[in-house]
Amino acid sequence: MDAAARDLVVEEFPGYRLLDSGQGDKLEQIAGHRVVRPCPQAVWQPRLDEAAWAAASSRCVRTRDGGGYWQHAAGDPGERILRWPAGGRELEWAVRFTAFGHCGVFFEQAVIWDRIAARLAGRRDARFANLFGYTGCASLVAAACGARVFHVDSARGVLDWGRANARRSGLPRDAVQWIQDDVRSFLKLSRKRGFRYDGILVDPPSWGHGAGKSGRGKKAETWVFERDLAALVAACCAVLSDQDPFLVLTCHTPGVQHAALATVLGDAAGAAPASGDLGIRHPGDARVLPAGVYAAIGI
Repeated sequence: MDAAARDLVVEEFPGYRLLDSGQGDKLEQIAGHRVVRPCPQAVWQPRLDEAAWAAASSRCVRTRDGGGYWQHAAGDPGERILRWPAGGRELEWAVRFTAFGHCGVFFEQAVIWDRIAARLAGRRDARFANLFGYTGCASLVAAACGARVFHVDSARGVLDWGRANARRSGLPRDAVQWIQDDVRSFLKLSRKRGFRYDGILVDPPSWGHGAGKSGRGKKAETWVFERDLAALVAACCAVLSDQDPFLVLTCHTPGVQHAALATVLGDAAGAAPASGDLGIRHPGDARVLPAGVYAAIGI
């Protein structure tokens, strides 16, 4: 990937449209449902008129304590389905509107899924790890391409969500191992047992708790991005395969730029990573909504 093509921008996504953004919000059409969600990056003025924004059926409101809630004009829309093609099949993902304003899919990751699918094509023996994997969109894409997938997250709820998506998509029951664990513990055990991965996607949060070990007297470990990132990336590189591996590191922590990720990954991998911004393009105009940063080797 050359320097002129570093940014990864989603141009289209089946069942999803970024209709407009501005004044700290974004207006989206998600699985047939028009919503307004907070978006601090949208510091410009909206392009659409007030009527277009007022037509949204649901609006997510953030609270001062960092939480949030939804206002639904016509009641909670419940679960909706998005579809994504991968590995010769159509995957199905359930969309739900959660209190934090999430819906189960991070749309800016779509370009990364396509690149992962391209790297795994024809490699039926490949092992792929999705760390901080959330509801498992990337995991299902990798599994549809024939990889053996290890999906790691500390939250039982999102693991159950991912399992349901895998069943809905018709994937074999053993296509993905859904692992509730602290990512650092998973990597430590992988290295101890000599496990290696041909590809790793890691999308760490700004802050969080790992999975606790109930009944063993071990408390859940706290994750702090600025403190723990370098050691985490080094641990990922230590379990990469020697045969043409890839690693993608993404970040949504405010204030972190892609050059910082590239430095961390370059130091750990001993190679010069590609890096850039993640974004989603508005239909009908040239604006790109910033949606995080990434650094990668092997894609």
